[in-house]
Amino acid sequence: MALMGWIAATSGEVQAQSIPVANSSFESPTPPAGFPAFPQIDLWQKFPQPQGVPLPGGITWDQLSGVFPNTSPGSADHIDNVVGSQAAYLFAIPGVGMSQQLESTYQPGNAYSLSVGILGAGGIAENSTFQIGLYYLDSGNTPVSLGSTTVAYTAATFPTPNHLNDITASVPTVQAGDAWAGKKIGVQLVSTFGTGAGYWDVDNVRLTAIPEPTTTGLLVIGAASWFGFLLARRHRRIR
Repeated sequence: MALMGWIAATSGEVQAQSIPVANSSFESPTPPAGFPAFPQIDLWQKFPQPQGVPLPGGITWDQLSGVFPNTSPGSADHIDNVVGSQAAYLFAIPGVGMSQQLESTYQPGNAYSLSVGILGAGGIAENSTFQIGLYYLDSGNTPVSLGSTTVAYTAATFPTPNHLNDITASVPTVQAGDAWAGKKIGVQLVSTFGTGAGYWDVDNVRLTAIPEPTTTGLLVIGAASWFGFLLARRHRRIR
């Protein structure tokens, strides 16, 4: 029974391996004292301003995304499930986004799952959209999307500005012959449609690698065989 429990636990660990994402809960930098937000996000690259996108009066493109400290519990705008003490904001304007290339690479035999906490607030317009996704850079250094999910803001989908909802994007099992096998994993978060009213808050970026079932099964079988061999040797010595 102990052996079976160990194998089950080991199998579970193999199935979901967490991959580090730098500044995943947007704790850096810390806004200066008295500032409600700060238009900088350490270790993430902001998207450049696209042509033809109008901006709200008196605001520059760089100010449209950044970090902010969560308010204290009991405050009207306190978010109840922020990880740490800060989150990131992105105005609901097309093209406002950020990305990060990880040190980890796409490995053959693994599928990948990206999850992000998100909410829309501040008078955001109905049907504004936000996308999370995974990508890689091709030989021309051009981002190529491998899997993405788009969420649309509606009052029914986001009934409260005080709670982040998880959305998830995935990449199917990587094959050895895929162009992205061995390439660095890219993560991106971007506002894809909006009128400029309101903003998106995001936090708790999580990435996991999930080995295909055949790989997991072989590992479990191998572990069982190894333990069986050790038990057999121990039994012979006792006799």
